[in-house]
Amino acid sequence: MHDINELIDNVRHNEEIARKFFEIERCILSIGRCDQFVSTLTKEVQKQFNVPYVWVNLINEAPLSHLIESLEKMPDLRDRVLFTRRRSMIDIIKSSNKTILVNTNLSRCWEIIPAVYRDIISSVAISPLTIDGELVGLFCQADSDSTRYDATTKDTFLLDQLAIKISICLSNVTAREKLEYLATRDPLTGLLNRRQLELMLDREFARSKMQERDLTVVFIDCDAFKSINDTLGHNCGDEVLEYIAKRLLKYVHKQGLAFRFAGDEFVFVMPGKSYEQAILIAESIQEYLQSNPLRYKSNLVPITISYGGASVMSDMPSNYKHLLKVADERLYDYKNNRKRLVPTKVFKFLNRLR
Repeated sequence: MHDINELIDNVRHNEEIARKFFEIERCILSIGRCDQFVSTLTKEVQKQFNVPYVWVNLINEAPLSHLIESLEKMPDLRDRVLFTRRRSMIDIIKSSNKTILVNTNLSRCWEIIPAVYRDIISSVAISPLTIDGELVGLFCQADSDSTRYDATTKDTFLLDQLAIKISICLSNVTAREKLEYLATRDPLTGLLNRRQLELMLDREFARSKMQERDLTVVFIDCDAFKSINDTLGHNCGDEVLEYIAKRLLKYVHKQGLAFRFAGDEFVFVMPGKSYEQAILIAESIQEYLQSNPLRYKSNLVPITISYGGASVMSDMPSNYKHLLKVADERLYDYKNNRKRLVPTKVFKFLNRLR
């Protein structure tokens, strides 16, 4: 009788575990956004299995690199998602496609553990996540109890099954987000495209009028860009555009949004900021580019830019298209007034190469 009761208890215990796994699956299967997926997954595992610390570690390269910008901006995910080099993950799990349990020498895993947990946890379960057979991340569960994930006493079968299901869901979510990303981004620079600029300005212009707050746009373009392309080739021209875009993102990403408008023209938009504040940003970008030429092969390619801005409060435009038009006109006024001055440095450099 004792054996039968023990068997019944084991069956009930396994049924309860299966129910919890089913509940986790049910919660994550229909999610279409990666931020919601990570948040729901980690919270649900914490809830169902009483795991104190749960996070997802994703590679910071293709095919998931497009997720970095959106996920890192989510305060709710600050300790629930990390981006790490694939190589660092492989160094920890080696060639294993199974969950590994670690409860000694955790310092070797620190690169994949959120900094706030490093002095708290004493054991961790690390499950590989794959897409099309390639490692793309790790699903991690940890506890301050060193016996919770002890390789000498614990079986990883159920954790491996969970990791497989997470991988399938992650593949679906990232594929959908990749399509959305490609539809909204310039493929070369990764900046938002012109269509997104118009949608954003239409919305922000109405908000600016309603709330009586400023809205500023600034056009930027690269001086002598055609000559750079003609002399050094289109590969160099592409690197110039990427170089400008990276600097643009660095200066405006906390205060506004940056867009590639067309060709060598960029736009950044700053809701709630004045014309003077936005122009200071443009000047800072200009000064940086003048002081830091692009290294291309054996050359240091000088880059200069022109810019022009407009704002709702100072220019009183009738709509967002009028706002863009004023900024564009000021860009070309600025460029024409200095055409014989600043680009001379670029032209002298290119003439030496001809």
